This record gives sequence, structure tokens and C-alpha cells, in this order.
Amino acid sequence: MSDVDAKKMKVQELRDELEKRGLDTSGLKGQLVERLEEALAGEGAGEGEDELEDVPDVEVSAADAAKLAELEKKEPAAEAKTPAGAAKKDLPKPKPTEAERKKAQAERKAEQEKIRAEKKAAYEKAEAERKAAAEKAKKEADEAFVKDLERRKERAERFKLPFALSEQEKTRIRNVGAEKKFGLDNAENGANGTAAPKEKTAEEKAKDKADFEAKLKARAERFGDALKPLPKPTPMFAPKRPGGPLPGAPAPKVAK
Repeated sequence: MSDVDAKKMKVQELRDELEKRGLDTSGLKGQLVERLEEALAGEGAGEGEDELEDVPDVEVSAADAAKLAELEKKEPAAEAKTPAGAAKKDLPKPKPTEAERKKAQAERKAEQEKIRAEKKAAYEKAEAERKAAAEKAKKEADEAFVKDLERRKERAERFKLPFALSEQEKTRIRNVGAEKKFGLDNAENGANGTAAPKEKTAEEKAKDKADFEAKLKARAERFGDALKPLPKPTPMFAPKRPGGPLPGAPAPKVAK
């Protein structure tokens, strides 16, 4: 048996060989191999060759040969498994190429755009729902306000009472577009809800005065003295002034 054969043998096989030779079988595999190699080295080379020649050839099937080869490979593979795995983990990762970096950036950008679009859509949806709810509530409140005013107006007409509107109510009536229902479509309302005259500005008053004077002048030119005002009549029973003539009497002549 050569040194290579001793190193390839399993622990149990080494112990069996050592036991055959009456040697100690305790210790680790390395110690057993070393002990067996020393024993083999002490044996004569010729004797080893004779022993090999005396061993009869045994026919081994292909299946058995494959099993033996597989068993021999398992032990060294198991011993080398842990260091190889550790070495593999320690290897640095290869740097990504330019194309891979661009692809990763594009994917991240697309994902961010998708998230932003989803957030925007959710916000717009919530905002639309909020506005719709607010408009619905406002519409219902305005309808209730108009109905309440209509009931007040009907009650005032039934009992011949004045229907008064405050300035705040008038403003809200215009905002909801119900001016015609309460007579606010053409003019401001008075205290009882009826149309009240609108106050004219200074310019409008001056224009009206000028128009009136122009009309008077035109009529005077057309009709002449007929349009002059008559003198005021003298009262017949006017009280007599002390020391003065009677009303309507001719003035006394003054002596020259």
C-alpha cells in the first residue's frame, strides 16, 4: 500500500489497517494516516509486491465501481465545502456596467413617477369628493333658506303683514339667484319688501336740472308772454297798517 492510498482511506479503513498490524487506532485522521504510513514504510517493497500479486482479481460491476467512486469523492468534497463557500462570499461583487446603471436609474425613475401619479390621482379624487360634498351641502342650505323665506312671505300675505328683508338676506337671495321670487331683480327693496326709489347721484341731479331748464326755455320761446306767471292777487281783507293806506287804495298825491 502506497502513501497515496493511505491518505485517501477513510477513518474506519485506517483504523482497520492499524488494528490488523496491532497498532494504536486512537487519534485524528491525520495521526492515523501518519501511523499507517510509518507502518507501510517499514514493510518491504518486495513483500508488498508479492502480496499484491497473490491477491486474486475480483470482477467489479460498473454499478459498484460508480458507487465506490462516488463514496471516495464525497469525503474530500465535504471537507472543502466550507472554505470554498466562505471564499465565494468574500469575493467582491462586480461593478455594474453603464447600461446596467442606466437601466436601474430608468426603473427607479419610472417607479417614482408611478408613485407620484398615484398620489396625485388620490389627492385629486379626494379633493373632488370634498368639493362635491361642500357644494351639495351649500345647495341644500340655500334651498332651505329660500323655502323658509317663501313661508314667511306667504304668512305675511295671508295675515296682511309687512314682509321685511334684512340686507344680509337680500345679499344671500342674490347669491342663490332667487331675486325674482322676492322682487329684487330690478331695484332695491324697502323695509316691507316692495321696490324703493333709488337715490340719484349729484351728476344725475345736475343733468335733470339742466334738462328741466332747457325745456322751460324752449316753451317760453314758443309761447312767449302767455307762459309768464300771473301777479299774486292782493287780499281784500288785508290788515291795515298803522298810518298807511288801505290795501288796494291808490297812493296819495303829494303836494308840490
